[in-house]
Amino acid sequence: MTLGPLARLELACRDPRRQEAFFGGILGLPLSGTGARPCFTLGGVELVLRPRGDALFPANPHADSGILLAFPVSDDELDRWHRRMLTARVPVLDPPGPAGTPPRTLRIADPEGNVVELYAAG
Repeated sequence: MTLGPLARLELACRDPRRQEAFFGGILGLPLSGTGARPCFTLGGVELVLRPRGDALFPANPHADSGILLAFPVSDDELDRWHRRMLTARVPVLDPPGPAGTPPRTLRIADPEGNVVELYAAG
């Protein structure tokens, strides 16, 4: 038996609309669905923002975040992304190091505390 490739990731959110504004507005991910749940396409994987409070993800005001999403960007764009996050007042957890010093990563927090990593590819 063999699993197929990862097809969908459902991110449990206290405020899906705020998360939608972050992923769509600040990160610029294309919205791929207009249904009840915001949905984005990440390559071949669908990212669905699912509200907490159902059988799969019970409402818990003290639930910890616990996901890291990593996106490759070109090395020369990483510093521009860093400036964009600072301008948008997005919490920067780990700024990128000097150019030419691998691995270069930028780690930020989404509105609910999940980690988003942008890394210099190639």
